[in-house]
Amino acid sequence: MTTAERGPRVAVVGAAGWAGSRHARAFSEVGANVTHLVDKDERVLGLARELGADRVSSAGELRSDLLDLVVVALPATVQPTVCADLLNRGFRVLTEKPVAADAQGAAIMAAASGVNERLMVGYTLHQHPGVPFVSTWVRDNKVIAVTVRSVAHKQSVDSWRADPKEGGVAVVNGIHAIELVSSWFKGAPKVLATSASNILYGSPVPEYVVSTLEFPSGVVFTLQSYWSPWQEPQGLNQGNWSLTIDILATDGRMLWSNDSLHVWDRDGGHHEEIFPPSDLFLRQAEAALGFCAGETPPVSFAQALRATDIADAVRTAAGSGAREVPAPK
Repeated sequence: MTTAERGPRVAVVGAAGWAGSRHARAFSEVGANVTHLVDKDERVLGLARELGADRVSSAGELRSDLLDLVVVALPATVQPTVCADLLNRGFRVLTEKPVAADAQGAAIMAAASGVNERLMVGYTLHQHPGVPFVSTWVRDNKVIAVTVRSVAHKQSVDSWRADPKEGGVAVVNGIHAIELVSSWFKGAPKVLATSASNILYGSPVPEYVVSTLEFPSGVVFTLQSYWSPWQEPQGLNQGNWSLTIDILATDGRMLWSNDSLHVWDRDGGHHEEIFPPSDLFLRQAEAALGFCAGETPPVSFAQALRATDIADAVRTAAGSGAREVPAPK
């Protein structure tokens, strides 16, 4: 099989990490030609042999004429500089969420060439088959409140996750829900109240955050996000992430929990939908192949930036104990 026959040519930056290695295998499985793995960590050598890819030490060694897409899976404090350089050199880029850990990093991304045309932001939650059902129901109903519980299984909170500059659990995990919920409602929400704790692991970052926000339309959004040492019975990402979204509207209620969806009507009717477990990384890789061909990405830079601004406001409120902290517009 020739290189052309093997599909789009893809490089993965940060390929030795958990997310990077999953991206690399997912792209290979959906038919892409994973040609380069970028990481100084020697653990990447085995993956390079498995996929038939070349290992390089720096994203600066990549050439835009030899690649159709570069996937960046690095800590949020590092990603903006790497992604901006790739965009400025003409690459098409898929970056892990969030686009940045704070406003300073987001500004680096915003100034990059082609950020609104050649950047796809990897919010994998949009790849879940339940999202179109939920988004349509929200659009067609007068929503009063949204309550989210997002729990990621971690044996320990260390490495880059324990870096205060990364923002803690609200920025690393809770931002998935922040991005999705904010895509349903217009305007910048204000943070009404936030509480945070790091007692469970004793790390230097918020490990448990609960925050209540209000959108200009009056919709109240309550987010509970934490890392947990206990594996939950069901979850996304091979069981490592348990997500529940409870939506209350004037004419009904929707409860989405991992791969199950329940809808109750005001008159007492009930509908249940069960989705087969799906690999969100695989589904995202398929969407990214469409992005390579010119399709609009599921999450644009503008929407990802909005989520980062809201998460930043939640983090500020958690750190200061302040109430009614406005999210940046």
